Amino acid sequence: MRLITTTLALAALLPAALAGQARYSFGVSAMGGTKLAEDRIFQNITISQKVAPTFTLGASLPVSARERAGLEISLGIGKTQIKEDGFSKVDGDSYKTLGFTAGVDGPLFHQLRYRFGAGLMKYMADKEGIFRQGGPLLLTLSLGTDYHIVNAGKMGLAARLRYEYQRFSTDELRFAGFARTQDVHRLGLGLAVEYTR
Repeated sequence: MRLITTTLALAALLPAALAGQARYSFGVSAMGGTKLAEDRIFQNITISQKVAPTFTLGASLPVSARERAGLEISLGIGKTQIKEDGFSKVDGDSYKTLGFTAGVDGPLFHQLRYRFGAGLMKYMADKEGIFRQGGPLLLTLSLGTDYHIVNAGKMGLAARLRYEYQRFSTDELRFAGFARTQDVHRLGLGLAVEYTR
Protein backbone atom coordinates (compact mmCIF):
# COMPACT_ATOMS: atom_id res chain seq x y z
CA MET A 1 0.00 0.00 0.00
CA ARG A 2 2.90 2.35 0.80
CA LEU A 3 4.29 1.86 -2.73
CA ILE A 4 0.95 2.82 -4.33
CA THR A 5 0.68 5.94 -2.14
CA THR A 6 4.23 7.01 -3.03
CA THR A 7 3.63 6.43 -6.74
CA LEU A 8 0.40 8.45 -6.73
CA ALA A 9 2.20 11.28 -4.92
CA LEU A 10 4.94 11.28 -7.57
CA ALA A 11 2.31 11.32 -10.33
CA ALA A 12 0.63 14.33 -8.71
CA LEU A 13 3.95 16.20 -8.59
CA LEU A 14 4.87 15.57 -12.24
CA PRO A 15 2.90 18.52 -13.70
CA ALA A 16 4.58 20.96 -11.32
CA ALA A 17 8.05 19.50 -11.86
CA LEU A 18 7.79 19.41 -15.64
CA ALA A 19 6.13 22.71 -16.41
CA GLY A 20 6.89 24.73 -19.55
CA GLN A 21 7.64 22.62 -22.64
CA ALA A 22 6.41 19.43 -21.04
CA ARG A 23 4.69 16.64 -22.94
CA TYR A 24 2.16 14.46 -21.10
CA SER A 25 0.79 11.15 -22.32
CA PHE A 26 -1.76 8.49 -21.50
CA GLY A 27 -1.29 5.12 -23.16
CA VAL A 28 -3.12 1.81 -23.38
CA SER A 29 -1.33 -1.29 -24.62
CA ALA A 30 -1.51 -5.08 -24.76
CA MET A 31 1.56 -6.63 -23.13
CA GLY A 32 2.55 -10.27 -23.67
CA GLY A 33 5.63 -12.10 -22.53
CA THR A 34 7.66 -15.24 -22.06
CA LYS A 35 7.10 -17.73 -19.24
CA LEU A 36 7.32 -16.48 -15.65
CA ALA A 37 8.59 -19.75 -14.20
CA GLU A 38 9.67 -23.19 -15.38
CA ASP A 39 11.04 -26.14 -13.40
CA ARG A 40 10.75 -29.85 -12.85
CA ILE A 41 8.92 -30.83 -9.67
CA PHE A 42 8.11 -34.52 -10.18
CA GLN A 43 7.29 -33.41 -13.75
CA ASN A 44 7.82 -30.32 -15.91
CA ILE A 45 5.71 -27.34 -14.84
CA THR A 46 5.52 -24.03 -16.72
CA ILE A 47 3.80 -20.85 -15.54
CA SER A 48 3.19 -18.41 -18.39
CA GLN A 49 1.48 -15.04 -18.67
CA LYS A 50 -1.52 -14.16 -20.80
CA VAL A 51 -1.63 -10.91 -22.76
CA ALA A 52 -2.22 -8.16 -20.18
CA PRO A 53 -3.82 -4.73 -20.67
CA THR A 54 -1.40 -2.06 -19.43
CA PHE A 55 -2.13 1.62 -18.72
CA THR A 56 0.64 4.23 -18.74
CA LEU A 57 0.93 7.84 -17.58
CA GLY A 58 4.00 9.73 -18.75
CA ALA A 59 5.64 13.15 -18.74
CA SER A 60 8.78 14.31 -20.55
CA LEU A 61 10.88 17.44 -20.95
CA PRO A 62 13.33 18.47 -23.71
CA VAL A 63 17.00 17.95 -22.80
CA SER A 64 18.34 19.02 -26.22
CA ALA A 65 17.02 20.21 -29.58
CA ARG A 66 16.09 16.61 -30.50
CA GLU A 67 15.97 14.48 -27.34
CA ARG A 68 13.56 14.37 -24.43
CA ALA A 69 13.86 12.76 -20.99
CA GLY A 70 10.87 11.64 -19.01
CA LEU A 71 9.12 9.40 -16.52
CA GLU A 72 6.43 6.77 -17.02
CA ILE A 73 4.19 5.12 -14.45
CA SER A 74 2.39 1.95 -15.58
CA LEU A 75 -0.30 -0.35 -14.22
CA GLY A 76 -0.72 -3.82 -15.72
CA ILE A 77 -3.56 -6.28 -15.07
CA GLY A 78 -2.75 -9.86 -16.06
CA LYS A 79 -3.43 -13.54 -15.56
CA THR A 80 -1.23 -16.63 -15.56
CA GLN A 81 -1.59 -20.06 -17.15
CA ILE A 82 -0.14 -23.29 -15.75
CA LYS A 83 0.96 -26.24 -17.88
CA GLU A 84 2.05 -29.58 -16.45
CA ASP A 85 3.28 -32.46 -18.59
CA GLY A 86 0.39 -34.74 -19.47
CA PHE A 87 -2.28 -32.17 -18.62
CA SER A 88 -4.01 -29.34 -20.47
CA LYS A 89 -3.26 -25.71 -19.66
CA VAL A 90 -5.32 -24.27 -16.81
CA ASP A 91 -5.85 -20.67 -15.71
CA GLY A 92 -3.65 -19.63 -12.80
CA ASP A 93 -3.43 -16.61 -10.55
CA SER A 94 -4.31 -13.07 -11.55
CA TYR A 95 -1.78 -10.32 -10.90
CA LYS A 96 -1.23 -6.58 -11.06
CA THR A 97 2.05 -4.84 -11.82
CA LEU A 98 3.09 -1.33 -10.90
CA GLY A 99 6.07 0.09 -12.79
CA PHE A 100 8.12 3.26 -12.68
CA THR A 101 10.50 3.99 -15.59
CA ALA A 102 12.88 6.82 -16.45
CA GLY A 103 13.84 7.08 -20.12
CA VAL A 104 15.15 9.10 -23.03
CA ASP A 105 13.60 9.38 -26.49
CA GLY A 106 14.78 10.92 -29.73
CA PRO A 107 14.18 10.96 -33.51
CA LEU A 108 14.85 7.98 -35.76
CA PHE A 109 13.12 8.70 -39.08
CA HIS A 110 10.39 11.25 -39.86
CA GLN A 111 7.59 10.56 -37.33
CA LEU A 112 9.36 7.57 -35.76
CA ARG A 113 11.15 8.04 -32.43
CA TYR A 114 13.21 5.66 -30.31
CA ARG A 115 12.96 5.28 -26.54
CA PHE A 116 15.12 3.47 -24.02
CA GLY A 117 14.84 3.41 -20.25
CA ALA A 118 15.32 1.63 -16.95
CA GLY A 119 13.11 1.40 -13.92
CA LEU A 120 11.52 -0.65 -11.20
CA MET A 121 8.50 -2.96 -11.24
CA LYS A 122 6.50 -4.52 -8.44
CA TYR A 123 4.10 -7.46 -8.70
CA MET A 124 1.39 -6.47 -6.23
CA ALA A 125 0.24 -8.79 -3.43
CA ASP A 126 -2.86 -10.91 -4.07
CA LYS A 127 -5.09 -12.96 -1.76
CA GLU A 128 -3.65 -16.33 -2.78
CA GLY A 129 -1.29 -18.17 -5.10
CA ILE A 130 2.18 -17.23 -6.26
CA PHE A 131 1.54 -13.49 -5.72
CA ARG A 132 0.23 -13.88 -2.15
CA GLN A 133 3.08 -11.73 -0.78
CA GLY A 134 3.60 -9.86 -4.03
CA GLY A 135 7.08 -10.03 -5.43
CA PRO A 136 10.43 -8.36 -4.96
CA LEU A 137 11.12 -4.95 -6.46
CA LEU A 138 12.50 -5.82 -9.91
CA LEU A 139 14.88 -3.88 -12.12
CA THR A 140 13.53 -3.50 -15.66
CA LEU A 141 15.28 -2.46 -18.87
CA SER A 142 13.22 -1.27 -21.82
CA LEU A 143 13.48 -0.34 -25.49
CA GLY A 144 10.78 1.04 -27.71
CA THR A 145 9.58 3.14 -30.60
CA ASP A 146 6.77 5.67 -30.99
CA TYR A 147 5.21 6.48 -34.36
CA HIS A 148 3.27 9.75 -34.33
CA ILE A 149 0.12 9.16 -36.34
CA VAL A 150 -1.50 12.52 -35.64
CA ASN A 151 0.04 15.86 -34.59
CA ALA A 152 -2.67 18.50 -34.32
CA GLY A 153 -1.42 21.51 -32.41
CA LYS A 154 -0.91 20.57 -28.78
CA MET A 155 -2.60 17.18 -29.14
CA GLY A 156 -1.19 14.06 -30.76
CA LEU A 157 -1.73 10.33 -31.17
CA ALA A 158 1.13 7.83 -31.26
CA ALA A 159 1.41 4.10 -31.87
CA ARG A 160 3.80 2.46 -29.41
CA LEU A 161 5.97 -0.64 -29.41
CA ARG A 162 7.72 -1.56 -26.14
CA TYR A 163 10.17 -4.31 -25.20
CA GLU A 164 11.01 -4.96 -21.56
CA TYR A 165 13.39 -7.30 -19.72
CA GLN A 166 13.25 -8.41 -16.08
CA ARG A 167 14.31 -11.28 -13.77
CA PHE A 168 11.28 -12.83 -12.07
CA SER A 169 10.63 -14.91 -8.97
CA THR A 170 8.45 -14.80 -5.84
CA ASP A 171 8.78 -16.26 -2.33
CA GLU A 172 5.83 -18.58 -3.02
CA LEU A 173 7.50 -20.00 -6.13
CA ARG A 174 10.72 -20.69 -4.24
CA PHE A 175 8.75 -22.33 -1.40
CA ALA A 176 6.96 -24.54 -3.96
CA GLY A 177 10.31 -25.75 -5.32
CA PHE A 178 10.95 -23.43 -8.29
CA ALA A 179 14.65 -22.92 -7.68
CA ARG A 180 15.49 -20.68 -10.62
CA THR A 181 14.98 -16.97 -11.16
CA GLN A 182 13.49 -16.64 -14.63
CA ASP A 183 14.54 -14.24 -17.39
CA VAL A 184 11.30 -12.66 -18.60
CA HIS A 185 10.94 -10.77 -21.89
CA ARG A 186 7.79 -8.76 -22.51
CA LEU A 187 6.52 -7.05 -25.66
CA GLY A 188 3.70 -4.53 -25.82
CA LEU A 189 1.80 -2.78 -28.59
CA GLY A 190 -0.55 0.12 -28.00
CA LEU A 191 -1.69 3.70 -28.54
CA ALA A 192 -1.01 6.89 -26.58
CA VAL A 193 -2.66 10.29 -26.52
CA GLU A 194 -0.16 13.12 -26.01
CA TYR A 195 -0.55 16.72 -24.89
CA THR A 196 2.25 19.30 -25.17
CA ARG A 197 2.23 22.60 -23.29
